[in-house]
Amino acid sequence: DEQIEVTGTEFQILDLLMTNVGNVVSKNSISEQVLQRRLSPFDRSIDMHVSNLRKKISAVTVGEKIKTIRGVGYMLIVGK
Repeated sequence: DEQIEVTGTEFQILDLLMTNVGNVVSKNSISEQVLQRRLSPFDRSIDMHVSNLRKKISAVTVGEKIKTIRGVGYMLIVGK
């Protein structure tokens, strides 16, 4: 029931993950849908946004909520 302040980009990423809860969302898909650009090989911007979002979420919850699926993308986990 706590509120956290997130940036517009973080909100869009969280919204996309919530829309696909329990399913892996590729970094490519996040980049195209949220940042409106293709993901380049060494682009770490999605990783940084997700890292910041994790920090903000962990300040008000317990446990991992956004899971990294190595080499693929991210998945939102609920109910844990």
